[in-house]
Amino acid sequence: MLKILCGVARANFLTLTLVCIALAAVASWQAGHPLQAGLAALVTLIGLAAHISVNAFNEYFDFKSGLDFLTERTPFSGGSGTLVENPHASTMALVLALL
Repeated sequence: MLKILCGVARANFLTLTLVCIALAAVASWQAGHPLQAGLAALVTLIGLAAHISVNAFNEYFDFKSGLDFLTERTPFSGGSGTLVENPHASTMALVLALL
C-alpha cells in the first residue's frame, strides 16, 4: 500500500518542493530575515502536502479519463502508471489528493 501511495504521490519529484523552499529560506536569511524553525517546518509541510495533492489529483483524473491508457510513459511525462497497474487503488488516490 505504501508503494502505491508513493507512486501516486510521485515521491521522487517531491525533492523539487524541498529545494524551492530551501532556496527561499536561504534568500530570506541572506536578506536579513531568517525564518523561525517552526515556521520553516510548517511551510515545508504545507508545500509537500500541496505538491502531493496535485500529483495525486493528476494521477486520479488521468486514470479515470482513460488518458493513462493512451499515453506512452517516459520518466518525466505520462504519469507513474501506478493506477494502471493497480486500478483498485483509484479511490485511495482520490482520498490522498483530498487529504
